[in-house]
Amino acid sequence: MPIHVRSQRIAPIVLLPGDPDRALWIARNFLQNVELTNEYRKMFGLNGMFEGMPVTVQTTGMGGPSAAIVCEELIQLGAQFLIRVGTCGAADPALEPGDLLLVHAACMSDGTSKEIVNAHMSGTGLDLGFPATSDFEFLCAASEEAKRLELTHHIGKVASLDRFYGHPLETYQKLAKLGIRAVEMEAATVLCTAATHNIRAAALLTVSDQLNGQKRAPEHVIARGVHNMTLVALHAAKRQFTP
Repeated sequence: MPIHVRSQRIAPIVLLPGDPDRALWIARNFLQNVELTNEYRKMFGLNGMFEGMPVTVQTTGMGGPSAAIVCEELIQLGAQFLIRVGTCGAADPALEPGDLLLVHAACMSDGTSKEIVNAHMSGTGLDLGFPATSDFEFLCAASEEAKRLELTHHIGKVASLDRFYGHPLETYQKLAKLGIRAVEMEAATVLCTAATHNIRAAALLTVSDQLNGQKRAPEHVIARGVHNMTLVALHAAKRQFTP
């Protein structure tokens, strides 16, 4: 059994929030027949059913290194589709706190995702500029679900960073000029880990901060955004996932 994800059973579809309290909240508010399967280091994992579809919700913790450990072990246990459901800081002034961002690509601005890809390509002689992208069919289904639910949503690129603090406003402004709509810390790692194992993955994010003006959303706005994001993720997975 893996060291950190100490579960005997993993559903094919796994939702990956960073926050352990959010993992508990998602499972208890969206799934039926919920079973707590992992408590090691408070990295809560839970199994349940969404409209007859088995789902696992597993905490990743903060940052690429923690997410990489969890994703590798989930894949060892049989996960087939990893879906990051997290929060982000918006670099694009058009994104408002609480909005839903469907990530079509994550810049590997962190060390972990680069190391994962470089290890996979070892011995080839190629310095691969790898595109860490979400599953296209899932993104299409998620966009359709967001429209059906009449939710404000966006599709775009993010940058996955190692540092939460310390970036000047100018950094976010330069990212926005490149069409990078938000920053976060785990998406690139999740997408790269899945790619090196040839399984599907995607990332959906709720805007928790507008970095232009340093505006943090109230907790009720973030909670509503997380609710909408989770609903979209589950319905999109149910519509088009094939085990």
